[in-house]
Amino acid sequence: MKIKGIGFVVLLALGGCASPVNDMLNNKFVSIAPEVAPASLIGIWSGNMGPYLASFSFESDGYGVFCYSWGTADVIQKVKYSNNIIYIQDGSKLEIKESNSDLLVVNANYLGGNKSSFYKDKELKEASQYCASKLSG
Repeated sequence: MKIKGIGFVVLLALGGCASPVNDMLNNKFVSIAPEVAPASLIGIWSGNMGPYLASFSFESDGYGVFCYSWGTADVIQKVKYSNNIIYIQDGSKLEIKESNSDLLVVNANYLGGNKSSFYKDKELKEASQYCASKLSG
């Protein structure tokens, strides 16, 4: 009985948290109109998102690419910039918390959120081997 009560409390606590599943199931990526990206966002960025080594590439028209690697998983997806949000083709999104010429901080506003820092990486020295090969040239 005590374990059921604890499980119910945990379920209630998580019930109020945002989930990427909702955004992914209601994917609006194709309908998002990208905005012109701020000059500070244009270029290639690399950093970590948890165990993932990730990179972004943004063009001035607001279109870009998101690439990440971890273990044997290598993924590349399209992204769009609009209203300080990075929309990812799988339906998930990241809020830009800070952006200047050297630092990009994003927040995944799911299950309590997690901030991740990215740094300019024009030469892709900090990118995974997979992402460096996909984003170069």
